[in-house]
Amino acid sequence: MMRLGVDAWNLPGDRRGIGRYLREILRAWWHGFRERVEPTLIVPEWHAPIGAGRYRREVDGRPYPVVSRALHARAGLDALWFPFNGCSWTNFSLPAAATLHDASNFVVPDYAPENQAIFRAAAQRCRVLITDSRFAQADLSRALGVSADRIVPIYPGVAPPRAPHGARPDVAALAPFVLYVGSAERRKGFDVLVAAMARVQRERPGLRLVATSNVDAWRDATAGLPAFTALGYVDDDTLAALYRSSALLAFPSRYEGFGLPVLEAMSYGTPVVASDAASIPEVAGEAACYVPPGDQAALADAILRVVSDDGYAARLRALGPPHAAHFPWEATARRTLETLEAMLA
Repeated sequence: MMRLGVDAWNLPGDRRGIGRYLREILRAWWHGFRERVEPTLIVPEWHAPIGAGRYRREVDGRPYPVVSRALHARAGLDALWFPFNGCSWTNFSLPAAATLHDASNFVVPDYAPENQAIFRAAAQRCRVLITDSRFAQADLSRALGVSADRIVPIYPGVAPPRAPHGARPDVAALAPFVLYVGSAERRKGFDVLVAAMARVQRERPGLRLVATSNVDAWRDATAGLPAFTALGYVDDDTLAALYRSSALLAFPSRYEGFGLPVLEAMSYGTPVVASDAASIPEVAGEAACYVPPGDQAALADAILRVVSDDGYAARLRALGPPHAAHFPWEATARRTLETLEAMLA
């Protein structure tokens, strides 16, 4: 049995793919690997027991020990794991591993370069680095100047489709729509999608763009779209309803270490139009329609093809679920645990 300290500083309220990554691995460990790993949540608060409830609520109330990082050395731990893109603190002496989800801080111009130091600290302090794809492994190896052998690529997973239940708002009233899931960032190609949808809506004025994003920074750009809805964060039931009801998922990212919404959409049989950039072809395989990154005309043409060609859309819908089924969270959790155990061997 490995007693593992899990850096949980960003767990409360993290609704990004990284938050899902940690929650799903902990869930899979709890249900399938309790005889091999006993996680302890390491938190920044000095009086950890006072705030323990808000961390446990993020993991379905499971009764994990919750320990302050200042007192972690007294917790009888065997190792530490930092899942949130590097070491959020470095005053530790235990064997440690860190997940670095991609190298965007190094290779995307002006994309949070201040976080490069956190990645470098992880490379210096941790025995093992984990990442999300072979693409990310190669980029991190170059950016950090470390051997690729030190970086273990482990694909994140996708959960089985959720049963229809209690979506808010009324998703059916939004149809027909193109779905965008993720932060509204230039790195993720949101600017390209807005420009492409302006072209699309000249031909298909009733085809709405729906984004699960905060788009305050894009008000001027989106103001010109005849049909646009920004929902902000949505819960899992609503996201499932959006995947089921959308004409397609548009994923025009310029840089991704993985691209979880691609597999989530495929699991619901949603056609995916994605850029052929970074890790995306590695993850989506032959089950997506690809366009060059940054090419708004090609993106518009691909969207119009999917919504106009029923046979092509049906082919993408059929390819998605069996492809997504190759990425269960249980496999992610097992490989992550095996990597952490090997670190102590």
